Amino acid sequence: MIKKIHGDIINETCLEYVHKSGVRVFMLPMEGYSSAVAQFSAKFGSQDNAFSVNGGEYRKVPDGTAHYLEHKLFESEEKDAFSQFAQTGAMCNAGTSFDYTQYYFSCTNNFRKNLEILLGFVQDPYFTPDNVEKERGIIGQEITMYRDNPNWRVFTGLLEGMYKVNPVRNDIAGTVESIAEITDKTLYDCYNAYYNPANMFLCVAGNFDPNEVVEICDQKLQSRLPLDVKSAPFDEPNEVNLASTEIKMQVAKPIFEMGFKRPSLDGQAALDEYIYYNILFDLMFGGISDFFMKMREKGLINEEFSDGVFNGRGHLFPFLRGESTEPLAVAEEAKKTIRAFKKSPPSKDDFERVKRMTYGGLVRDWGSVSSVADTLSEAALSGNSPFAVLDTAAGADYEKTLEKLDDLDEENTCISIVENEIGDY
Repeated sequence: MIKKIHGDIINETCLEYVHKSGVRVFMLPMEGYSSAVAQFSAKFGSQDNAFSVNGGEYRKVPDGTAHYLEHKLFESEEKDAFSQFAQTGAMCNAGTSFDYTQYYFSCTNNFRKNLEILLGFVQDPYFTPDNVEKERGIIGQEITMYRDNPNWRVFTGLLEGMYKVNPVRNDIAGTVESIAEITDKTLYDCYNAYYNPANMFLCVAGNFDPNEVVEICDQKLQSRLPLDVKSAPFDEPNEVNLASTEIKMQVAKPIFEMGFKRPSLDGQAALDEYIYYNILFDLMFGGISDFFMKMREKGLINEEFSDGVFNGRGHLFPFLRGESTEPLAVAEEAKKTIRAFKKSPPSKDDFERVKRMTYGGLVRDWGSVSSVADTLSEAALSGNSPFAVLDTAAGADYEKTLEKLDDLDEENTCISIVENEIGDY
């Protein structure tokens, strides 16, 4: 049965249903658009590195397995999925995050054929000792490439400093050593567990016919016995693992990321954290804040400075990032700013101004087919309504914002720094 979810703010309606196979399907037709995007995803990301099936013992798998599986799933015994999509003119790709793996395409023509290809290859794994071994060198080069990227290293350094046991601290692609342990059996075991239809979701946005999607799903989605798959639990301390991390690389100027650790939340509580800390950090550190102006005048930051909230399944924290010859000085000023705001909170007018900016940016995202598809996938992953982020931003409350400010521990932080190898700037 198809359920209609209406978003009053933007007057859009999302269609949701659970296919008989167990796959959750979200659809949002967008009138007047020429393109369509479909995303077929499994709740299996890099942090899912140990799991149990139907109450059995937890099994550890090598770091990087989810990413390795993503690479190999495009390959088949006859023709790989990239070649099939090339014949239809669609753009296709995939991505592995900390908490899920996604396969997707965008097209302006041949929507039906493209959706058939997407659902077909994701449900048809082909792993052999030879083709798994062949991929090892390719992924090893990718790992090396990312380890040579200062922006990636400053981010992973922050995660290692923020978290002690949460597997989000491990690199998505794993290490050269960990992927050496991955075999075709490893991939099949993880595929059979996490790519069970009950653990997957399909999201479609743009120019398409919902009835056609339902028809194709009935034809292509395979029924399998649902499994109770659980990723291994962990007990993450409230305190950061390290106050700072630092490595040296070739950079024109030191780069840094500073995170403020928060408890793990889910559902609406996590959405509240995401919206309220986005508003708060824009108030305190945004491009027209006193902090930003003062730090720019002192030459401690430049136009690369930004703030945001990193969030996902089992992790969320507000952060600051930028370039600075004195990142520790910037960090101390940021802590002072938070303490000052606690003593003298922002005015309600300033809150309303930043709230409107936050809300406006979220509304603008609904003008992009790919952004809408991403929003549907995030809703499917979190179990929230596709319109929940918008509704939360529209209903953000001044008093609750001040409560979130008081609840923020400015000392429970980690700063990750990438310094220049030579030290001259």
